[in-house]
Formats: sequence, C-alpha cells, structure tokens
Amino acid sequence: MEARPARDVDHDESWELAGAYRVTLWEQPAGRPDGDQSRAGWSPLPGAPMGWEEMTFELIGAKDVREAIRWAEAALAAGEGPASRRGRSVQNREYVIYARLQNENRWLHVGGWPPVLPRESLGSN
Repeated sequence: MEARPARDVDHDESWELAGAYRVTLWEQPAGRPDGDQSRAGWSPLPGAPMGWEEMTFELIGAKDVREAIRWAEAALAAGEGPASRRGRSVQNREYVIYARLQNENRWLHVGGWPPVLPRESLGSN
C-alpha cells in the first residue's frame, strides 16, 4: 500500500455519512480431536475440509466505524460467532464491516475481508 496526497479534491462534491453498520462474524471451526477434518454439515464435496460459518449483526446506534470495529473484536473475543455459540472450538475468526448510506439502501464494504473470497478478488485501484 502507498499513501500520497489526493489531487483535485472537489470540496463541493456531495459527501454522505453512514446511516447504519452491519458486522459479519466469520469463524472456522477447529478440526475434530481425532484428526478427521470432514465437515459435519452441508458441503458440495463429501469429505471436504470444514469451511467457514458466518453470522451477521446489525449495529443499532453505532456512531462510527471505530465503534463497529470495537464491537466486532469484543464479540469475537466473547465467543459470539456462529460456531462458538454452539460450543465448538474455533481455529480462526474474522469479521467484515459494512456501512449503509443514509440516503440509499445500499451497503458498502468498509473493513475486513470475507475469508471465503480469494484475496486477489480485492483488485487494485
């Protein structure tokens, strides 16, 4: 990543604050103690290794993305993810944050990355 001053910033452009936040908590359950990594639930491939589970929360009253980040980190640490809620051991945890525009019903990805998507799909602008 490189940071450089932005050119031609038009201060007359319309700017919009986020009206709401959503956080998706992702967890990857740990393998079984006997070493069998086959998935206990649905899988398109029989015997495929366990994938990721997700659960999305709408944060009512979150003031900014920093508050959403604090909530997401605390929720994962407290075992609020989908696998943890069922008492499963977890080998990896992630979160993704989305913000909804105030004047449009559209969600914008603002933080984290869904672990089921390849990093190269991020693109480079």
